Amino acid sequence: MLENPLLPLHEHAAALLLPFGPDIQIVESYGPTELEYAAIRKSAALMDCPHRAVVELTGRDRLTFLNNLLTNDIKALEPGRGCYAYLLNTKGRIVQDMYALHLADRTLLDMDARLAAGLCRTLEDYLFGEDVKILNWGESRGRLSLIGPTAAAVLGRLGASDLAALTNLAIRSVRIAGTEVFVFRNDLCGTRQYEIVAPRADLESLWQTLQNVDGPPPPDPGQPRPVRTIGWSAFNIARIESGSLFFGIDITDQNLPMETGPWYPRAVNLKKGCYLGQEVVARMHAHNSVARVFTGMIVQGPVPPVAGEELRDEITPVGMVTSSCISPMLGQVAIAMGYLKRGVAKDGRPLTAYCPAGPTTLTLRALPFWMPPAALEPPPIGPS
Repeated sequence: MLENPLLPLHEHAAALLLPFGPDIQIVESYGPTELEYAAIRKSAALMDCPHRAVVELTGRDRLTFLNNLLTNDIKALEPGRGCYAYLLNTKGRIVQDMYALHLADRTLLDMDARLAAGLCRTLEDYLFGEDVKILNWGESRGRLSLIGPTAAAVLGRLGASDLAALTNLAIRSVRIAGTEVFVFRNDLCGTRQYEIVAPRADLESLWQTLQNVDGPPPPDPGQPRPVRTIGWSAFNIARIESGSLFFGIDITDQNLPMETGPWYPRAVNLKKGCYLGQEVVARMHAHNSVARVFTGMIVQGPVPPVAGEELRDEITPVGMVTSSCISPMLGQVAIAMGYLKRGVAKDGRPLTAYCPAGPTTLTLRALPFWMPPAALEPPPIGPS
């Protein structure tokens, strides 16, 4: 895998780095996480995303081909639109998730970078004469995210003024600061989030331009600025508050679609025809036979249980935590998400888990934990 062209800039900025698999490093933070989190909620936050990758499909049969493999109705996509979907195995378990983004001349699949090469091989294995060409963009394109209530205004100042009207999972080809990029909206943090797919050769200049859209950052790191660079820690807090599941953390190849709670109806179209693993999905849905479900939890103590910690109903194991954090939007309350046996997954029910400080009580709560008031999120301007 090629080295991230932004890695030297992160190291120069004294960023804390985390491994994301054996070949990828992501930024944990550049400084105080609370300042980076505040940018997500109050202005615009810029994040490097080497952990995301894009696979391109071209050819007249690409939508039908994908529709026969993925859980959502890919054939129904119009140019400029996208949807969330799972790829399943024959036992109905989730091999990976992805966003299918359709354009007039190509369809893009956005996914975990660690799984892109494997997906390309899988897709090639299912080709039987269809007019479909598959290309992994991992060596030619990189990914940035611009997140926050002023993100659209920032991009507008750089020439992409029509992005304010973009609805969730809609995609456009635009020019930002002289660079041709694809931009799609994917609100994982309860606020506007624009995903920028750009040529690797232009990533550094685009990164610098976005940081300095209104001039250089102020010398005092505690002062507000139009765009602040952020790492995984701030993003992770915001996406947990918004109840957004993440593959490899909250979803693995051991999960069935119906277990994924609020993301099940986003990913699965129950009216479409056959696809890989469809019989299992249809049977479970018809009989409502899911054994465990994904839900949220409010922690009674000041420290949340860590991912992987067992959840208990008195002394009986009933589930497991997958994500947790301290939520600023809930007044520094500890929150967690995870899987529970269906029979105990009822709002308000107390459970027990071990935290670093000892056993604590958690109260079940439906997701999301927090969403912005409608007044904070301006409506789209005209059709997207």
